[in-house]
Amino acid sequence: MPNDRPDPLDSVIARARPQQGDVPAALANPGNYLVFDRLSSTRALDDPAAAFTSAGAGRMPVSDPDTVLGIVVGAVEPVTPEAIEAELAGNRAPGDVGSAYIPDWTAVSATPALAPRVERPHLVRRNGTRVRPEVVIGGDERAPYFPNVYPFSVVGRIFVWEDAAAPNWSWWGTGSLVGARTIVTASHVVPWGAPNWKALFVPAYFDTGSIHGAWATSWVTNAQGFSVHVQGDDMAVMRLDVPLGTSLGWLGVRTYDPSWEDLSIWTLPGYPQDKDSGNRPWLYLNFPIIDDDNDGAGVELEYQADTEHGQSGAPVYAWFDGAPAVVGTHSGSEDNFLEPHQNVAAGGVALTNLLLWAQTNWP
Repeated sequence: MPNDRPDPLDSVIARARPQQGDVPAALANPGNYLVFDRLSSTRALDDPAAAFTSAGAGRMPVSDPDTVLGIVVGAVEPVTPEAIEAELAGNRAPGDVGSAYIPDWTAVSATPALAPRVERPHLVRRNGTRVRPEVVIGGDERAPYFPNVYPFSVVGRIFVWEDAAAPNWSWWGTGSLVGARTIVTASHVVPWGAPNWKALFVPAYFDTGSIHGAWATSWVTNAQGFSVHVQGDDMAVMRLDVPLGTSLGWLGVRTYDPSWEDLSIWTLPGYPQDKDSGNRPWLYLNFPIIDDDNDGAGVELEYQADTEHGQSGAPVYAWFDGAPAVVGTHSGSEDNFLEPHQNVAAGGVALTNLLLWAQTNWP
């Protein structure tokens, strides 16, 4: 029987292991990763499913003005949690969990090596206004880390272009692998309805790219999620062109249980913009979820872990039977009248069902 109680962090730390073997060759094989292919934007918009070329076949020159770097996704629209649950009926019971996959070769640790703390001058936006942290409650207890051990190696930065033909990305969020081709993030990271958007997932992003190598990235080919009407439903999944999880592994997913309230066992990594401008990952370790509120079809999980913009979609997870499982995607903060300031994640059965939908529909 699986353990329904999270593992104490000290027991997880005791089971840490170093790297067991060589990095999979697939991560260094550019023939498998079509990140730098360019193709006609007209063709991409007419047939998003064909919006990439085979390596070396039909590749267009970089100088061609009608080219788009990457895979263009056609317009996708959010759905309701009820629609996902209805589609799953008869397949698997809502509330089933997705199991984590930890490759034999990778190093595993609940506490990664800390990276040098590079405190920069006050960060300002393009219009000159100073960035205010999303919510830093009391002293800032976040720490930078090297994402060179599992599960931190499967958490990454998502770059989103609202217009695939634009030279620069529009925004970024945080996501994590929860399957061979599936990442989970926040719904508001997805440009719902945009006719020609694209997104690039870079696992273990650090400074200029993935620590796994230049080819350990993937363009997104599809997305599914819930309309952002409340924070409890602020969740989405994206399908990757490259099955990065086969080499890197992925996190499990569980439905949050209120009996876990006030247990100081949760971890929240991500790419906050007020720290290194999102170029290095930071984490908040060993904090409790202090309350959970039904919010739409999802559950709003409340905590006082420090966060900032850019961490949207970051996984909130703990360890069960020696493997990590996500219970929520970081959404933002709330400041209700006469209540303490909290940061929140979206979770509950709605999250579990969304993962099951991806497993069923995305090979």
